Amino acid sequence: MNQLSTPPQPLHEQIYLSLRASILEGDIGQGDRLVESRLAEEMRVSRTPIREAIRRLQQEGLLTRDPAAGITPAAVSASSAIQLYDCRIALETLAVEGACRHATAEQIAHLQHLQQQADALLEAAPPPDDVALAQRDLNYAFHRAIADASQNPWLVSLLDQLGNQVKLLRLQILQTPPEVAAIQAEHWDIIAAIARRDAPTATAKMRHHLEVSKTRVAQALQAAPLSPAAPHSATEQAAQCPRCCSQQLIRNGRRKGRQNYRCKVCGRQFLR
Repeated sequence: MNQLSTPPQPLHEQIYLSLRASILEGDIGQGDRLVESRLAEEMRVSRTPIREAIRRLQQEGLLTRDPAAGITPAAVSASSAIQLYDCRIALETLAVEGACRHATAEQIAHLQHLQQQADALLEAAPPPDDVALAQRDLNYAFHRAIADASQNPWLVSLLDQLGNQVKLLRLQILQTPPEVAAIQAEHWDIIAAIARRDAPTATAKMRHHLEVSKTRVAQALQAAPLSPAAPHSATEQAAQCPRCCSQQLIRNGRRKGRQNYRCKVCGRQFLR
């Protein structure tokens, strides 16, 4: 019997997933405005699926609409970050407790492999921005793997919803923290406790791990509060076209953590 082919996703779903990925990967960054007409032109579609995708992303808290700045990726305040971490602590201590009871040998090996990758990344010493992005992805995968190992699909779903906000937050304060070695050691301690089926220790280690992270993130946000419009104007004034030296530039999304520009005068595109 021939296998049924998977039907293609509706256009509005494709656009939603594309914009969502661009926001969570930092290709559409803080201060970048999403203009329906421009997006429709770039994607060669009508404005209707663009409008539907933006509406869904606003409902998920990934986009915000401001009368002055327009539609931009949402910024996480210090108070919201604290609330976000309080929820993470409650859910992830439950997840690690479940992992101690239900994790398979393959799932524990997967956690160890993820942590070995993180250790190897530090030893390779690539450029700091690349380290920060790769560490962010590996850290998310580590916590997601613990949730999977809990064998609790409701818990996984709730943590996935929080995960999008965590990714936004990490992009907002993207940097390689000086405590990376300590963070790696904490991960190994959590893995060891799961492997021993030691739920009290694993729960205590996870709580401490996230409490320290909450404090660090809150301090970073309080030290450099972000205005949604500020990055846009400040970067525009500082950048200039490498061909004609004009400062009349259009921000055109982000690529691998860097801002992409197009010069209004000569049309040159460049990253900065």
